[in-house]
Amino acid sequence: MEHGQAIGGGDKIPPFQNLPRKSRILVVLLGRIGDVIFTLPSIIALKQARPDILVDWVVEDRCSDLLVDHPDIERLIIFCRTEFERLYRARKWGLAFGIIRTLIRDVRLYRYQAVLDFQGLLKSGILTGLSRSSLKLGSPSTYGKMKEGSWIFSRQVPLAPSARHLIDRHFLVIRHLLGDIPFNRMFYIRIREEEKKRVRETLDAMGWATPSPQGSPAPFILIHPFASWETRQWPMDRFVSVARHFSRKGFRIGIIGGGGEIQKRLLEPFYLFKEETGAEKTGIKNRVVFFPGIFSLREAGFLMTQSSLVLTDDSGPMHLSAALGARTLGIFGPTDPVRLGPSYGDQCASVHRTLLCQPCMKRRCPIGTLCMEELLPDQVIREAEALLSIPAAGFERNGIIGSFKTDPDR
Repeated sequence: MEHGQAIGGGDKIPPFQNLPRKSRILVVLLGRIGDVIFTLPSIIALKQARPDILVDWVVEDRCSDLLVDHPDIERLIIFCRTEFERLYRARKWGLAFGIIRTLIRDVRLYRYQAVLDFQGLLKSGILTGLSRSSLKLGSPSTYGKMKEGSWIFSRQVPLAPSARHLIDRHFLVIRHLLGDIPFNRMFYIRIREEEKKRVRETLDAMGWATPSPQGSPAPFILIHPFASWETRQWPMDRFVSVARHFSRKGFRIGIIGGGGEIQKRLLEPFYLFKEETGAEKTGIKNRVVFFPGIFSLREAGFLMTQSSLVLTDDSGPMHLSAALGARTLGIFGPTDPVRLGPSYGDQCASVHRTLLCQPCMKRRCPIGTLCMEELLPDQVIREAEALLSIPAAGFERNGIIGSFKTDPDR
């Protein structure tokens, strides 16, 4: 479909020259972490093509850390979902719905030249509907279509056969808004000097910033062994097997996550592994360290760029690591690595079985999650060792850290 053709109801999207200078657009993408990371390259491309356009973004507090101080975002509207849920559970209805009133007021503050729904769910659809604009566009998103009735509030741009990855599907919205502009999936966030300093001081306190016998900082591998779906969760004892292999090769092992009691319980096999390594007389200080809940999202991202490798289930931290140019290996089961995998060059990859039922995109498996159970540590170790021979690919300039796509989809 050519730019300017009808995409719904017989209406045409105005070509980019109809957007006046200093146009203001609203991005509706509340979360999760991976969704924010998949959307940012489209906004960066938009700003590179039209730096005069002002971009507002409405996002939930749990993901907002990635967007604070971002050079391409004019105004960040943060939905304090954590506080809303706390007040709602406490039956403090007035205070809870006061947060909703503030959110709606902020979304309606300006009349926008365009509102872009990159989430395609009911919650984003309602906010899109409440916003003030005559042009509201929606992304085909993960499933190739908007869901939960969100299409009532905006017009979905058509899914192009070439847009296999979700990052490219989101860019279809920008292409229909601005025309055929360059796109290389460039991603970056701002990380403050004090945030980098805190990470470096933490590593130094553990002895991980001291030189190895080869004269470089002590190598370490980060493992994020958690996922939001139970079907995405590779067995914890398999992660431990991989950690044990690389620990014996001289790597320190860092466990990252958001923290909390659930993650603490899941990590029991790693606590036993830490005791095992502590009993070995190797002279290596802090061979296994637990980071869950210690760092902010941006600090965790900087930590990833300092690591030798990040090994993770399909999760938000996997997407952040890959987008920042760190060596990243994502473990996939029910989800589709073609649509959702790490895709920023040879330094990131996915590992998975090839079963007839994959990808099912199911949160629960009726047959026992064979895609995860049959993925053995040896296969993951082989893929990880292959990545360790490939240079990382991120860049850092004036507090901006990121990467861009350097190869075609595999």
